[in-house]
Amino acid sequence: MDGLIREVAESRMQPIVTAAFLHHRFVEIHPFTDGNGRVARLLANLYLIANDYPPVVIRTEDRGKYYKCLRSADAGDPVPFAGFIVKSVDESLTLYISIFGGADELVPLKKLVKWVPYSQEYLSLLARRGALDAVKIGSVWHSSRRAVERYVERLRG
Repeated sequence: MDGLIREVAESRMQPIVTAAFLHHRFVEIHPFTDGNGRVARLLANLYLIANDYPPVVIRTEDRGKYYKCLRSADAGDPVPFAGFIVKSVDESLTLYISIFGGADELVPLKKLVKWVPYSQEYLSLLARRGALDAVKIGSVWHSSRRAVERYVERLRG
């Protein structure tokens, strides 16, 4: 355990990758007879929070992928597990922004057209060209009312 603590403290990796490393190594060390996974997730989340990231929640429907990625790390390939944690942090950020965002709430462009004077196709074009602050989650572009307002203000000069 002392070695793990030292490795994490000296890590030069991005915090999300370090959290994934911490999680995997703790499970690998397996210091308890029961609860190692829960403690590993707690430690990783505490590390994320200490580095200004939201905690990760492993949803029930993602459990199979979680274990598969963890087994890949056990076999010597940590990339899938780190990617899984990165994706989970992204999903957490998206969730928190949508809950607390108000006008900054990220919504699919399909829903955004209810509040703005543009079509979904036009907003998608703006997003692809980088003219509209937007993020692609899966295959769906998301943006906010405030981002569209900023775009309109830039047009008006």
